[in-house]
Amino acid sequence: SQLATGSAMLAGLDDLTNQPPRGALRWYTMTTPAVILGTGQKLTEFDRNAAQAAGIVLHRRSSGGTAVFADPLLLMQDIVLPTDHPLYTFDVTRSYYWLGALWVAVLARLGIAAHLIDVEAARTDTRDLDPLTRRSCYGGRSPYEVLVNGKKLVGLAQTRRRAGALLQTGIYTHWQAQPLADLLLLTTDERAALVERLNRRVVGLGDLLPNYHPADLLPALIEAFEQELHTQHGITLEDSTWNTTELATREREATGRYGPLG
Repeated sequence: SQLATGSAMLAGLDDLTNQPPRGALRWYTMTTPAVILGTGQKLTEFDRNAAQAAGIVLHRRSSGGTAVFADPLLLMQDIVLPTDHPLYTFDVTRSYYWLGALWVAVLARLGIAAHLIDVEAARTDTRDLDPLTRRSCYGGRSPYEVLVNGKKLVGLAQTRRRAGALLQTGIYTHWQAQPLADLLLLTTDERAALVERLNRRVVGLGDLLPNYHPADLLPALIEAFEQELHTQHGITLEDSTWNTTELATREREATGRYGPLG
């Protein structure tokens, strides 16, 4: 149901009771561990018996890329923008820029020096990336994602529909490569190599802020994001409820498109 809410937010832009459509933002984590496959990733790459034994469910998301291990350590953010929103742009790649730049400023508020990966560097990295590391979405780099000391901290994805765009962010509070590696059909040597390579390319927020108590980490991050969103773009968030179209879409897609994979 967590994955279905992004599609529900997009569908809500067409709801007749929500006109003119407004942008929306949502934070969430997975309450139980799951592996989220990219649109084109093969289910045969995974050890489904190992996943079942560990109580881990496999799902497929609507955006591209490869697998993400999602558990309570992965903070996720959905932002939906109608096409007439000031932050919306029709250029798919450029549409990440404002969000990546915002995250760099958010992290600076917490004392972390981060930077964006530009389009050319991201495309070069993708071209040169080895097939093993490609198995993990966080092993790759896309334009305007956020790096700290050369390691990926903020991952970005998006889905587009006629009414607008869904921009998605993921940040691990603590990075662990092993859980995903254990669920891929790999030899022992391949698994060890994947863990080593991912640990050189990815970092978690808590690893950069060791003085923060774990319970304070996410509230501090969310507060910094909301403050920077207002500072840069004059946006103040307001609580809202799900409209009829969103509720119906979430219920339908939670058991359909985003339901557990066999």
